[in-house]
Amino acid sequence: MRYFSFIFLLLFLSSFAYGTNVHAKHDAIKVKVVTEDTFPLQYLEGGKVVGPATALVEQVLSMAGITYSIDVLPWARAYHLALNEPNILIYSLAKTPARAEQFKWVGEIMALDYYLYGAIDSEINAQTSLEKLKQYKIGTVRDSAVYQYLIKNDFKHLTTVVQGKQNLLLFEQNRIDLFPANKSTFQVICRQEAFNCRNIKPVYKLDISSIDLYMAFSQSTDNAIVEKVRAGYQAVIQKQHNSSDVGID
Repeated sequence: MRYFSFIFLLLFLSSFAYGTNVHAKHDAIKVKVVTEDTFPLQYLEGGKVVGPATALVEQVLSMAGITYSIDVLPWARAYHLALNEPNILIYSLAKTPARAEQFKWVGEIMALDYYLYGAIDSEINAQTSLEKLKQYKIGTVRDSAVYQYLIKNDFKHLTTVVQGKQNLLLFEQNRIDLFPANKSTFQVICRQEAFNCRNIKPVYKLDISSIDLYMAFSQSTDNAIVEKVRAGYQAVIQKQHNSSDVGID
């Protein structure tokens, strides 16, 4: 009887030690966060990535108790890493139907409305057909939600860039006719990059089914890490909601 009790104790201690090692393993994992330099959501300033999207990601990971590093990369490279490697968190990623099963989504950062921008005297308007738009030269960031939308709809005259702000220069040089931009931040980007955007206007609202920007994990990331960060996201959002309610009658 004493022998069996001893064996049971050894099994119990082994099981406990295994469980402790599993949790320690998860806690020791360092998440690699990837993003692009896109003013004003996330951008480099003094060698550090800042902006409201970055602030939210950092708050969430801090709340979740996750060790992390942030790398600012060309979007296509960041996207490739998030598709193929474990423990990668990417932001700000548009959640489209085509991407729905490719990532483990944490939470929304913000919603955007994307338009094609063109010359102030452009004849393009809301009634212009997609077939008509396909005649124009369009600049777009490779592997962005807009790029994938245009490719899916068989647009051929595309010029791909590393960063969206490069489209302003291409447009100024008459190398493209149109380029996509978020309407709510376009003028801010023009001021930041010292471009004269007075001769540019939004000419066509893109019919993308979802252009909400999210933070999301690579599909091969351990579910325990994903759930921990999702809980951190909910806690941060709830805290922001409670703070906004203070002083309201």
